[in-house]
Amino acid sequence: MSFATPYVFNPNELWTLGIAAYAAVVATFVLGWDAYKWLASGAKIDLSASAGMKLVGGAVQDSKTYISVTAWNIGDQPTTITNLGGMYFDSWWRAYIFRRKAAKAFIVNQPSQSQRIPYRFEVGDQWIGLTDQDDDILKMAKDGYLFMVLYTAKGGRGHRVRIKIRA
Repeated sequence: MSFATPYVFNPNELWTLGIAAYAAVVATFVLGWDAYKWLASGAKIDLSASAGMKLVGGAVQDSKTYISVTAWNIGDQPTTITNLGGMYFDSWWRAYIFRRKAAKAFIVNQPSQSQRIPYRFEVGDQWIGLTDQDDDILKMAKDGYLFMVLYTAKGGRGHRVRIKIRA
């Protein structure tokens, strides 16, 4: 039985192989980086909500209590705010696993007088909307899982924040 002798690379072939391997590693990294940038680009909404808010000042005294929803566009592209709504879930399972099966859902008619919907939401902007905090809202927030949902043109299901009211 005869064994074949192994191939011996000459120095030029070794240099070529090393450069090709380096180029493949760099190209793979660049492709991954571009995919990450593409996935991470766009409007990103940071959302917070505060319950028990009162309006002070102004010509007419307002004794109502409100829920304030504040949004910031921290992404790299503008978007349009199309709606503000709410979703109530009666269990943790439905609130966090089956996110679309709300027991109750509602839309806030005109959440902001100064920044009317549809609102062009530029990068770095802040938007504030209000909704009445009535007895029904209080009951939903205390008994289950109440979320305020901000819908944008590029947001899909919307951006949501939970309303927590301490008893």
